[in-house]
Amino acid sequence: MVRETWGSRVGFVAAAVGSAVGLGNIWMFPMRTGLYGGAAFLIPYLILLFAVGVVGLTVEWTLGRATKGGPIEAFAKALPGGKYLGLLVNVIMIMIFAFYSLVLGWILRYFIASLTGELAGVNPGAFFDTLAFSKEAILWQFIVIAITVGIVAMGVQKGIERANKIMMPALFVLLIILTIRSITLPNAYEGLKFYLLPDWSKVMSGKTWMIALSQMFFSLSVLGTTMVVYGSYLKESDDIPLSAIATAFGDTAVAVTAGFLIFPAVFSFGLEPTAGPGLIFVTLPMVFQKMPGGILFGALFFLLLIFAGLSSTVSMLEVYVDSAITKLNLNRRNASILLGLLTFIVGAPSALNPSYFEWLINISTVYIGPLGALIAALALIRLGVEKAYEEVRKSALIEIPGIWKPWVKYLYPIVIVVIYISQFILG
Repeated sequence: MVRETWGSRVGFVAAAVGSAVGLGNIWMFPMRTGLYGGAAFLIPYLILLFAVGVVGLTVEWTLGRATKGGPIEAFAKALPGGKYLGLLVNVIMIMIFAFYSLVLGWILRYFIASLTGELAGVNPGAFFDTLAFSKEAILWQFIVIAITVGIVAMGVQKGIERANKIMMPALFVLLIILTIRSITLPNAYEGLKFYLLPDWSKVMSGKTWMIALSQMFFSLSVLGTTMVVYGSYLKESDDIPLSAIATAFGDTAVAVTAGFLIFPAVFSFGLEPTAGPGLIFVTLPMVFQKMPGGILFGALFFLLLIFAGLSSTVSMLEVYVDSAITKLNLNRRNASILLGLLTFIVGAPSALNPSYFEWLINISTVYIGPLGALIAALALIRLGVEKAYEEVRKSALIEIPGIWKPWVKYLYPIVIVVIYISQFILG
């Protein structure tokens, strides 16, 4: 079977940015920025992104291109028992998509409620409580999974690449429109001050740096899954280092701009930036209710979240669809439908049971998920750092310094282990 490839470098970067950009950028990044001191969180995040995140992208794309396969294929070629480790990260990706599709289903429902004006006349907290864990939520979760299946079933170029070429520019345009509106609100200056002027005592906090590091890995999708698969679709003529920098920049641009959208609006109406998980489901809908033209801007905001979320769910499903095509000889359409149904079966109980929802999140993103990045790093090391260095330099327009080799071999795996352990220490 001939392996699919990206149609163009722009298409690949759009898909990679689409995978990286998600609710983690527009929901989790502003939430954590609010909780950890605004600019005091932003500074370490930006430093770590380009010191560690770009390296992580080159590691996983190089592994994918060198082995011409997703996690099962790549890990099997490099590590003893690697195919079972690859199977493990595939299962973890099913679990991540299962809970993520529920959250995106809530957002889809909010978009419809904003579009019809329904959200303008209700208490946002009560609206969310009614929706969050209910039979209605199952319907919206199913719709999200069905849309994702439809895109993935069309293939790498006609489905994933084409969809991201539409969604990513639309996402940036919507984000800019909403940000301009937000920073022109009365008293928006207080939000900008919170976001841009750091509390240096918090900047020097080890906890702030560890949370920023964890956020960076999650945001870039450096988990030994999606980016390995996307790397396997690269041609020998594709530039890995430049694409990594472009992806990191695009991902960060969305996250940072989301802060310029959210914090001026929150401060303008006297609400708390430390609202945590309720920021987009309770706090911001309250802002839209009070804002002139809020119905329109609320609808645009949730449409923005839908584009961000779908670009991520597409990359999640592609991980195990690729494995099914490669290992089970299923055609893409059947693999997409069957595995979409499997995801729905795994995820549907989370729409009714908050304890199961929390369990899915913890097991997939805290306890096991980060190990995927470590396995990918170890797999690349086992293939040979010198060989990997030559692979990452192929067709590269910028010279990769030799320090890449010891960084990938020693420091990068240590960073992942530190993140993993810190999650338990910091809770």
